[in-house]
Amino acid sequence: MFPTLIMLAVPCWVSLVYLVSPCNVPDDIVAARAPGDIIIGGLFPVHKTIENLANRTQPGPLQCSGFDPSMFLHVQTMIYTIEQINNSTFLPDIKLGYEIYDSCSNVIAAIQATQRFLSKFNSSDSRIEVHCNYTKYNPNVKAVIGGFYSEISIVVARLLNLYLIPQVSYGSTAETLSDKTKFASFLRTIPNVNHQTNAITKLMQHLNWKRVAVIASDDAYGRAGLNSVISHAAWRNICVEFHELIPIFKDEYQKAKINATAEMIIKSTVRVIIAFVRSSEIIKLFTILIQRNISKIWIASNVWSTSQVIASINNIEKIGTILGFTFKGGTIPNFKDYLKKLQSYPSDADKIIKDYINFANRRDEKKPTRKNSNSQGNKSQECYQIVEIFNEPGIYGVYLAVKAIAYALQEMFNCTQGNCNQNFNFPPWQLLNELKNVKFKTDNEQFEFDSSGDFSNGYDIIKWKMENGSTQFVNVGNYDVKKQMIAFCRNLAEVPTANCSQSCRPGEKKTTSTKHFCCFECNRCPAGSYSEKNNSNDCNECPEDYWSEAGRSKCQPRSIEFLQWKQTVSVVLTIFVIFGVLIICVILTLFIKHWHTPAVKAAGGWMCYIMLFSLVLGLISVVFFLGEPLDYICKIRQPLFGISFTLCVSCILLKSFRIILAFSFNPSTHKKLKSLYKPVPVIIVITGIQVVICSMWLSLKAPKPVQNKKLPQIILLLCDEGSYVAFVAMLGYIAFLAFVCFILAFKGRKAPEKFNEAKFITFSMLVYLTVWISFSVIYVNVGANNKYYPVIEAIAILASIYSILCCHFIPTCYIVYFKKESNVESNYLTHAREHFKQKGQFVCPVTNMKRHSGQPSSLTQVIADSEFECQVNQRFHLTNQNKDFQNQTLESTCLRKRHRSV
Repeated sequence: MFPTLIMLAVPCWVSLVYLVSPCNVPDDIVAARAPGDIIIGGLFPVHKTIENLANRTQPGPLQCSGFDPSMFLHVQTMIYTIEQINNSTFLPDIKLGYEIYDSCSNVIAAIQATQRFLSKFNSSDSRIEVHCNYTKYNPNVKAVIGGFYSEISIVVARLLNLYLIPQVSYGSTAETLSDKTKFASFLRTIPNVNHQTNAITKLMQHLNWKRVAVIASDDAYGRAGLNSVISHAAWRNICVEFHELIPIFKDEYQKAKINATAEMIIKSTVRVIIAFVRSSEIIKLFTILIQRNISKIWIASNVWSTSQVIASINNIEKIGTILGFTFKGGTIPNFKDYLKKLQSYPSDADKIIKDYINFANRRDEKKPTRKNSNSQGNKSQECYQIVEIFNEPGIYGVYLAVKAIAYALQEMFNCTQGNCNQNFNFPPWQLLNELKNVKFKTDNEQFEFDSSGDFSNGYDIIKWKMENGSTQFVNVGNYDVKKQMIAFCRNLAEVPTANCSQSCRPGEKKTTSTKHFCCFECNRCPAGSYSEKNNSNDCNECPEDYWSEAGRSKCQPRSIEFLQWKQTVSVVLTIFVIFGVLIICVILTLFIKHWHTPAVKAAGGWMCYIMLFSLVLGLISVVFFLGEPLDYICKIRQPLFGISFTLCVSCILLKSFRIILAFSFNPSTHKKLKSLYKPVPVIIVITGIQVVICSMWLSLKAPKPVQNKKLPQIILLLCDEGSYVAFVAMLGYIAFLAFVCFILAFKGRKAPEKFNEAKFITFSMLVYLTVWISFSVIYVNVGANNKYYPVIEAIAILASIYSILCCHFIPTCYIVYFKKESNVESNYLTHAREHFKQKGQFVCPVTNMKRHSGQPSSLTQVIADSEFECQVNQRFHLTNQNKDFQNQTLESTCLRKRHRSV
C-alpha cells in the first residue's frame, strides 16, 4: 500500500517544483526555490541518507537516496503558507521568497545548504564574506526554517548563531538547544524533549508500569531523550533494566548493533520499551523482531509515532502494542484544497526531480499497473489521499514557523493601514529581536516563544489500532506541558500489563529480585515497622511508644507494664514478707521473755535484738521492689537493704569472733585479741562504711525510674540503678563481710556443742554467698528486659533473711520453748567442763564457777572469769604441795593447754 502512495506523491512533487521555479543550475541539494523581496530558507530531510558517505575521497556532489514522503508534505506546507501570505494583504507590497534545501538527513548536506543561506544579499556569485564585525552583514536568507533532526539543527545553529540569523525548527527537540548562551538565534515551534520524557514517564506511572528498557539513536536527539527518560524514570521509581544506542550511519557496525539490541530484547523479560529511534533504524529492528515473533509494548517518540512507513511493515501487528507521543497539531486553512488543485507536468525538471521519478518507478515495478494513473483528476485526488495519510503534527509546526516569521516582519516593517516600510536591506539580527517577542492566535491558544525560544503547547497521545491489514493512529489522550497533566479521552483498559512483579499490599515492602534487576518481591515488614501504602519501597519504623507485629500496615500504642501488687508473684512475695515479720515478732517475744536464760545469751544476747531489727528492715526493703517504681522507691530500696543487712552481718561477725576468742586461742593471744572485742564500736564502724557507700551513691548518681523500651510490645517501668559501680560496691562489701564470717565460723567449728553457733553461722553465710552469686549471674545474663526482673533481687533478699532466721534464731527458740530443762546455766557450764576435759585441759570445779552465775554479761565472760579462777587455784595447789604427782602433771598439762587456748 505504502509504495503505491509514494508513487502517487511524485506527480504532486513535480507539479510543486515546476510552480516554484527551481534553480536552473545543477544543484544536488536544492528542493525548491522562489524569488522574493525577502528570502526564507528551508531545511528538510527529503531523503533519508547519503550514499557511499564512508567511501568519499573528494568533496564532490552528494548522492542522496531514500525518498521520505512525509517530508514532501513538510516542504509543501512551507511553500503553501508563504504563498498564502503573498496572496493576502498581510504584508502589503512585500513578496516572500524561499530557498528550500534537502539535508538528506545528514550534517554534511545541512552544512552545504547553510553555506548557501549565508551567501551575501544581491551577490551574483553567492559568496560568503569574512568580517570582523557582522553587525551590518546582510546575507541572502533572513531566516531559516529547520532542520528536523536535532543532530543537524545543533550544527546549523552554531553556524547561524555567529550572524544571529533566526532559525525556527519544527522537529528538533534536544534540550540543549534551549540553552540561549550556546544557541541564541535558535527557536522552535515544539516543546523540548524533556517535556516529552516527562510525559512518557507520567503515562507509565498512570499505567503502573515500573520496568522498562530504552533504545535510542546515537545522535543528539537520541542521547538527549535517553538521558532525560532515565532521569525522570528514576525520580518516579521506574526501573530502566537496560538501554542501548543505535548508530545512525548505515554500515556493518550499525547492523551488528541492531542485531545485538534485538537479541537483548528477545532474551529480556522486560515488556515495555521506549524508543527514541529514527524511522530507518526502527524499521530494521522491527523486521528482526517480527521474524522472531517477539511482542512487546512500545512507547514511540514523536520521530516515528505516526510513521506510515513503519505502519506498512508486513505483519506489523505482531510487534505488539504501540503507544506514541506526537506534537499537538492544528488546522491549516484550505491546505487540502491547495493539494487538490496541484497540476502534474512532464518529468523534465532538474536532477533532484528526476531522482524522485526514478525512485517512484523502482517502487512501481513491484506493484500492479494502476489505470488512469496519468489523469490529472486522479493525481489531484491521489495527493489528497497522501495528505490524509500523512496528516502529521509536524507539518503544523512548519506552518507556525512561517507564520511567526511573517508576524515578526510585519512588526519590523511597521505595516499599518496597508503600507509597509520596504527597506529589505537589513541584517537578520533585527528580525530575530522581533521574532522572539512575536505573539498571535492559533486554533485554540496564543502562540509565543518562551524565554528558552520554545513553544510548549503539549502532546497528543496516540495508540496504533491495527485492523484488516491497515493501521490507524487513534488519539487516546493528551499531555498539558504547563500543568504537567495527562488526560485521556479513550479507555486504555485493553492495554496489557507490563509488570514482572505483583502489587505489594500495605504491611509489605518491595525488595529487589535476585533473578531480574528491575523486578521485585513482596516481603512482610518486620515487627516494629509498618507500611501504609501499596508497593512501598521500605517499611517505616514505628514511633518510640508504638509497636506492630510483622506484616502490619499501622502501629499501635505499647502497653505500660510493671510488677503490680495484684500479680501472683507479688502476692507470694508479700506473704513471705509478712510471714517473716511474724516469725521475727515471735522470736522477739520469746527472747524478751527468756532474756536471762543461757540459750539466749549464747545466741548473742543484746545483739540478737539488733539483728532482728535489721532483718525487719530487710523485709521492708523487699516491699519496695514491688509495685510501680516511683522516684523515692528507687532511691530507698537498695540503700535500705544494704545498710540493714550490713548491720545484721556485723553482729554475726562479732558472734563468730567471740566463739573463736573463747575456745580457740591460748591465754597470751587471747588477752591481745580480747582488747579488740568491742561490739558497739565495731558495729558502728562496719555499718558506717556501708552508709558512706550508699550516701555517695545517692548523691552522685542515684537510682531513678526509667522506661525500658527494648521489648517490642510493652514499655517496661523499672528502676535504673544509676551507678552500677556503687551497686556492686554495696553488694560486694556485704559479700566480703559474709566471707569473713564464714572463715571465722569455720575456724570455731570445734567449740562445745551447746556453745557452738559456728556451724549455723557457716551454713547461713554459705547460703548467703550462694544466693548472691546466683543472683549476680542471673542479673548479668537476663538483664533488665523483663518486668519480673526486680523479683530476682527480692527473692535473693528473702532467701538471705530466712537463712539467718533459720540458722541463728530458730534453733535457740527450739531450746527455749521445747528444751527448758537444758536451758540452765549449770548445764551449759558442765558441758563446757566436759569439753575441756576431753581435750586434756585442766577444768576448775563447778562449785567455784557458780559464784559467777549472778548476771554475767555473756557466756564468754563466764568462761574467761572461770579460767582466771582456775589459774589462781592452780598456783595455790602448787605452793602447798597438797596434790600428788599425778595431779601436778594434770595441772601442768592444763596450764600448757590453757595458755594455748582461750
